[in-house]
Amino acid sequence: MMKRIYRIVVYIIILNPLIIYAQDNNPKVNWLNNHPIDFAFGSASVGMPFTKFSKSPFYPMVSLGTEFYYKQKEKTDFYQSARINYYNAKYSTSAIVLNSEIGFRFIFNFGLFADAGLGIGYAHLFRPNAVFKQNSNGEYEQARDWGTPRLMADFFLSAGYDFSKNSELPLCLYIKYGNYIDLLYAPDLPALPHNIFQIGARFYISKN
Repeated sequence: MMKRIYRIVVYIIILNPLIIYAQDNNPKVNWLNNHPIDFAFGSASVGMPFTKFSKSPFYPMVSLGTEFYYKQKEKTDFYQSARINYYNAKYSTSAIVLNSEIGFRFIFNFGLFADAGLGIGYAHLFRPNAVFKQNSNGEYEQARDWGTPRLMADFFLSAGYDFSKNSELPLCLYIKYGNYIDLLYAPDLPALPHNIFQIGARFYISKN
């Protein structure tokens, strides 16, 4: 049952943006004209939403993704993102996360913007230390860590500046706060939340 749920989540993350693109695709237009590259760097730390802003240790996190637009207007964007993320928590776990978020963005005339959204994803967690398993002789030996799959959910808030509003520079800079929640983390811990802080840039290689 859980494997089936994981597959459904991955399909939603990966295939849904592709369907959006296929429906709106113009073969004469370069893909990079309409979809930005989004890169962010920051930290991920275990904690309840909006807590432990300065007390938690710094665990690096990087994200790379893009956006697919349902509606784009002069002052608002309604979009879906697709991202791959990696964070490394030295004493607990490191993880590769595939996630997709539905977001709404409001853009002021002078370039300032704010957005918020909700997401779902698939996380693959790796232990920081060696893994030992019992063999057929009853002895423990080191085994390869293939990682552990997890479902995750998240929400985010961000704010930034869109330079293209007042110049020809197709660049946005932003700061982002979110909380990634690993679901069904352990039998006695049904959810493990992580506070996420990032500084990011969203830019087009070329734009119509």
